[in-house]
Amino acid sequence: MEENNYNHFENINNNLSQNITGLRPFIHISPSISMICIKLFVLLSLQVLMLILTKSYNSLALVITSFCGAACASSLSYLIYKDPIYNSWPILIQGILIGLLLPETYPLATVFIITFITLFVSRTLVFKSINAWVNVPVVAVIIAWFIGSNYFPSFLISNDMLTLKNPSTYLIQNGTFNIYNFDARITEFLNSTVFRFLKINIPEGYVSLWWDCKSIIPAFRFNFLTIISSIVIFSDNSFNPTVPTFFVTVYIILVRLFAPMMFGGSINSGDILLALLTSGTMFTATFLIQWFGTTPITLWGKIIYGCIAGCLAFLITGCGTSPIGMVYTVLVSNIVNLLIRYFEEKNNKIKLNVILNRLDQEEIDKVNAKLNMEGK
Repeated sequence: MEENNYNHFENINNNLSQNITGLRPFIHISPSISMICIKLFVLLSLQVLMLILTKSYNSLALVITSFCGAACASSLSYLIYKDPIYNSWPILIQGILIGLLLPETYPLATVFIITFITLFVSRTLVFKSINAWVNVPVVAVIIAWFIGSNYFPSFLISNDMLTLKNPSTYLIQNGTFNIYNFDARITEFLNSTVFRFLKINIPEGYVSLWWDCKSIIPAFRFNFLTIISSIVIFSDNSFNPTVPTFFVTVYIILVRLFAPMMFGGSINSGDILLALLTSGTMFTATFLIQWFGTTPITLWGKIIYGCIAGCLAFLITGCGTSPIGMVYTVLVSNIVNLLIRYFEEKNNKIKLNVILNRLDQEEIDKVNAKLNMEGK
């Protein structure tokens, strides 16, 4: 009888063991950093592919050079610290970002040196982690700006142009932005279908501006591709969309309401498309504004951070066509993030103390209740 019971319980135990080993109790709220880095690498590679398709060989050489500088920094870091191979992904991505944010006329040797030194120092001496409080590619681009600001393009709009209703239309008409052959057909189709219900018409040139604005800074060019990339990144929580959403929203609202008024124009007449499609606004919102470790933790912290970043973009970048404004915006926003994170940690400590005090009081109440019961 005892032997039968033992065999019965053993069978139950074996069945339970088989079921438990088949379970997958861990749920990934968001992809791992390694998977995110691979996704970023693929999406940024599409930007590089567009440089090949558009025969932008100077820009392509620049990105390859910065990538080689990052690869050398990663290899040297591996030899020193013996880090796992997957830790090289963030450095390689940062190398591509540096190349995309520099003008195609920048000297290649200088690009290699800046990329190598910046990434190597940040990875081995300063931060020693991808979760740095500052976006390292931004630092590299600012260093490049101080060394050779003459290689960067100038603003395409003047103060007088900002008083116009649509400065972007003026830039398109005077040939500053190229118009592709397919622009007229797509514009006519959109005006006769989508925009007809909104009772608006868009002039020729805006479709080309969305597709490729022909900036000498590669990251500013392919806005449509950048928007597609943002959908891919935010669709599976690789990055939280809160910060870029508030960043872009606040920025374009300020541009729309106050940009022309600051130069003698009327209120609520700013050119939103010019602000969105130049200066690398969309690229910044997708790839730069929330690199690992550079954003707050809480929802309210992210909202405040995004709003402040949008205000900084308006004050620093202005109304569009800025060559370096968004890079400085990200750097100053990273500094603001430190202040927000300080208050977040302080608030967390206060909440933790409240919880601990509450638990201590509950334990005291239980002991008193037990003593009272024993006394009775």
